[in-house]
Amino acid sequence: MSSRLMPLWVRKMSEALREEAREILETLSMTSFENCYPLSRNFEVVPSDPGFYAFRHRRNGILYIGIGNNLRRRFRGGHKALSWAFVDRLNSEDVRIVAVEMGQRTPQEVEYIETRMIQIARPSYDTRMK
Repeated sequence: MSSRLMPLWVRKMSEALREEAREILETLSMTSFENCYPLSRNFEVVPSDPGFYAFRHRRNGILYIGIGNNLRRRFRGGHKALSWAFVDRLNSEDVRIVAVEMGQRTPQEVEYIETRMIQIARPSYDTRMK
């Protein structure tokens, strides 16, 4: 559907979500590396809240963007980005996790925001280019 044919409230919501995606991506990108969560076996310092997250490399920036209902559990179960980092021989001291609380959003809004962030950032480990 052409954006001109969309109801005004849908266009405004889309604009608001695009702006929100940019703001969250900026937070994920600009949080100092030292304030990101270090990798560990149990990820105990990572919040258990729902949120948006990114794997960040100290020099290469964002490697992967994702969402999780319980971030700590998401990483404890293993994550393909960690496997790829191992294969690429990245030093674990150079990879960290940064997270932003998800807040009260519908599943559709969360998916839209994640997709927009991936489209903007084009992280090297994110294969789901939507």
